[in-house]
This record gives sequence, C-alpha cells and structure tokens, in this order.
Amino acid sequence: MGFLAQRGGRDVSVSPEGAAAGAAAGAPVGAAAHASARKPRGMRGAAQARRLLSPMLRTWYRPVTIGADLVPTRGPALVVANHMAFLDSPLLMGALPRPARLLARDQLFEPPLDKLMATAGQISVRPGADVVAFDRAAEVLVAGELVAVFADDRRLDGQVTTSNHAGAYLALRTGAPIVPVAILGTRRTGMAADALPKRRSRLAIVVGEPFRLETHDDVLRRTVIASAGEKLRQRLADHVADAAITMGIRLPEDGGRIPTIQEAH
Repeated sequence: MGFLAQRGGRDVSVSPEGAAAGAAAGAPVGAAAHASARKPRGMRGAAQARRLLSPMLRTWYRPVTIGADLVPTRGPALVVANHMAFLDSPLLMGALPRPARLLARDQLFEPPLDKLMATAGQISVRPGADVVAFDRAAEVLVAGELVAVFADDRRLDGQVTTSNHAGAYLALRTGAPIVPVAILGTRRTGMAADALPKRRSRLAIVVGEPFRLETHDDVLRRTVIASAGEKLRQRLADHVADAAITMGIRLPEDGGRIPTIQEAH
C-alpha cells in the first residue's frame, strides 16, 4: 500500500490500558460513536469466508490461536498484523473470533482470484494512498465492525521492520482501538512467499493487548501519521518478537529477501 511512508512528528501518544478497557466494553470511539445499526456492505461475505476457512485450515495444518478473547466482542476495532506469506490472509480471517474485512493488494483481485476475493468481503487497495479503499475501510469501522490490515503490504520476513502507515491513518481517523496480531509459521527460512507450508505444519495467531493511538493534532498531517505509524510499527514488532519466542516458532532468517519458487526448490 505504501501509505505516507515518511517519518517525522512527535505529537502522537499510545494509551494501552484505556484502550483495552474501552474495547472490551465495546465503547464507541471517535467517529465510530455514530455507527449505524445496518451491517456495512461486504460483512456477510467476510462472515462466510471465516466459517469456511477455519475448518479448512484445521484439516491441512495445526493452527492455534492465542488471545482471541482480546479482540473486542463488539464495536469497531482495527486488527494490524505482520505479513510474510500468501497464507497469512486466510489464516488471519479464519482465526479471528469476528468477521473482518481485510485490506489486500489490488493484484489479488485479478483472475482467477478476483471473484473469490470480492465474495470474501476483502477490500482492494492500489499502491500509494488509495483514498477510495481507505474511505471504505473507515466506513466499516464507523459502522462498528472489524477491519484487518497488514503493517507492511509486502511479504517480507514478518519482523515488521517497515510500515505502510495505513493502520495508523485509519486508527487516528476513526478512533478505533488497534489489536496487534502476530502471524507465525506461514513461511520458514528459504521458502518462497507464494509457497504453502508443509501439511500439518504448526501455525499460530497470537493476539496482543489492544491499544489506541491518540493525538490532539490534525490527523491528516503527514508528520502526524508518520509518527503514529512508527509507534504502531514498534509496538507490533515487539509483540511479534515476543510471540515467536513464546510459541517457539522462528521467523524467517533470510533478511527479508524472499526467494522465488524456482530458487526455493
């Protein structure tokens, strides 16, 4: 997505305790206080995808979800996860306790996956600041639903060394709490990003404590978004590193250089 990826600004704070309490209670936040009772478009497809993916993944792999109870049971929330492999999206959607609309690269909405992605309620995002996609995601949050986004739209080593700032922008714009999620096991060192793990591989989704990004400044300022994005990136990177140690699942150690399928074989 490459969203406003520049640094600067020191006017954003992180408030973990209040965010967790408000999220657990389903308290309305920011613009989300005016949420409509009507389900936003695409949520039905997201719910159907979740029901299908969860048992399907359990058939082929050994997935485990830790901390699912930290995802707010109602009200808006923004799930922000690390990204390293093709399997990340279906694993995340199938593991979350609520349906989520996921922001995904526009290349995935081309044949043969275009109809599947649209039916599953995912939101196509073009490279750069895709205003239409971010407006659509904000509408979902304002309606009190769940949105998921990867901290880096490129599949790297999952260590969150870079950030596209999309999550920070949406969090500041809507006031929704951020739920950090570590995805583990979908790519091992030397695997191609589009390759699938071996059958019965151990996969993990580890949910962290929700938190909020707060600012008294203009949320549309590039420096404010960049500052918030860096705080989010560091918070998620720490969570991913801790989760990898706790679960005993190592992140890829190929320095973010993803081999092609030909090289991997």
